[in-house]
Amino acid sequence: MDIVINISVFAFGAILGSFFNVVIFRLPRKYSITHGTSFCPHCKHRIMPLELVPILSYLFLKGKCAHCHAPISIRYPIIEFITGLSFLFSYLRFGLSYASIIAMILASLCIIIAMIDIDTMEIFDRFHLMIFALALVHVLFISQLDIVSHLIGFFIISIPLYVIAVITNGIGGGDIKLMAVSGFLLGYQATLVAFFFGAVFGGMVAVYLLLTKQTQMKSLMAFGPYLCIGIYIAYLYGMDIFTWYMSLLT
Repeated sequence: MDIVINISVFAFGAILGSFFNVVIFRLPRKYSITHGTSFCPHCKHRIMPLELVPILSYLFLKGKCAHCHAPISIRYPIIEFITGLSFLFSYLRFGLSYASIIAMILASLCIIIAMIDIDTMEIFDRFHLMIFALALVHVLFISQLDIVSHLIGFFIISIPLYVIAVITNGIGGGDIKLMAVSGFLLGYQATLVAFFFGAVFGGMVAVYLLLTKQTQMKSLMAFGPYLCIGIYIAYLYGMDIFTWYMSLLT
């Protein structure tokens, strides 16, 4: 029975991931995400329902458009897979609960934010508002932390990032807002964990790009995707990680 539930949760996430691909493609281009059918970006051919089955359609079509045979970006099934996996991890962590639903919504927003940031170097304010609304629900009905912890979480990383941005102009306002609203959601303990993971992952990628000469020292790199990874990890395990780390200091 558990296997059936796990597969169902993963499949549900993958289906939503297919829709997220539409949002990620259309939103920056100011296309409607509620009207119009999916189409091949190369030949504009309408994609039929059987060609929209998450992950499986990509494999069946061998990564090519059924009409013009132009290559389909591998990132589409990857996003579907990651979304399904994040939903599964959320369910395995929290079971059938409101916290699990919050985790799935947070994962969805983080995936969309990360991919749009990679494409445009921008995080739209509407997503900050969505996370803030999610945070209000979490703080009022789910969180076991006091309100002060959540308020400190709002400022504990966003204020230092703002100061760095003013001094160096090297951090975008979208990243600052993202850490502010996510900090309010997580509380200051998990926010520190989120930023740690985001900085580590971002730093590792930056070093790799420099070593492989795919970027230069002064080149801009989207930081939002790595913050999103840290935020999601922190929602699932942030307090456990923070408590474990503090135990090492005592």
